[in-house]
Amino acid sequence: MRLEQLEYFVAAAEAGSISGAAQRLKVSQPAVSAALRSLEEELGGRLFSRGNQGISLTLLGRLTCDDARKMLKLARGMLARGRNAGARGAAQVCAQPLLSFHLTGNIIVPFRELHPDIDVFVRNVPNADIVAELKGGRAGIAVTLVALGLKIREQARSMGYDMVSLYTDERRMFIGAGHPLAAREKLTPEDLQSLRIAYYSHGTDTVSRLYAPYFGGEYRLANREDILDLVLRNEAVFIQAGRMFRRDYRVEKGMMVEREIPLPDIDHSAPIVAIRVPELSPAELLLWEYLIAHFSDGL
Repeated sequence: MRLEQLEYFVAAAEAGSISGAAQRLKVSQPAVSAALRSLEEELGGRLFSRGNQGISLTLLGRLTCDDARKMLKLARGMLARGRNAGARGAAQVCAQPLLSFHLTGNIIVPFRELHPDIDVFVRNVPNADIVAELKGGRAGIAVTLVALGLKIREQARSMGYDMVSLYTDERRMFIGAGHPLAAREKLTPEDLQSLRIAYYSHGTDTVSRLYAPYFGGEYRLANREDILDLVLRNEAVFIQAGRMFRRDYRVEKGMMVEREIPLPDIDHSAPIVAIRVPELSPAELLLWEYLIAHFSDGL
């Protein structure tokens, strides 16, 4: 079995036709057909059903396609590691504070193991200042939640910056473990009226202000630690992207619990994106490619 066979197979599965795969790979149709026949013979079964609408994967084909994609990704990673061995330099990154912990443990640490001669510097930056950090040259790469009302996508595109979706988290409500409502798995909209929501006093916390009218009251505070102190004292709740905030030590130690937000008419999705300036250094380009490939690993 050759990697070329797997590449032709995956291309045919994605294109839905032999001709489409050949066009994508810039090879002849007979070459693709021959590779697929050879692969089917080796595996001992048919990978595609053929009909008037093109080709579609059989059960064996679907299982094989998943494995083939993983094998090709692994092979490309090995080749890239070899090509980039000994790379040197520095990479400047800015990130929304909630994402920094995930970046450090899941991206930067393993990246530095692959590239020990590349230094990575991360700056914590509020959502509203992300594009300004890139524009000012203080970072070449940014990772941020796309907060409602801040027009981060529009600002980045107007500057000619590339943007890639990394992961879509879901906003959850975090409540002190000692609060009476923490014992309930499901809350109701009426329950929210007995709670106060805490959020940042600066005008960029547009997400929390969206939820505030559904609560019985609100606290506006200048920093995260003051907000979380209120939550731990069972005086307020805090809304954050769920999977990211679960890594906070207060949640990991059971000092806070998360609950679904019982407001079905609101979109609770929290998209996370990576943004890059057009001209990255070689070190930053390596980090960018690693970030795109591995950000969602383990989430």
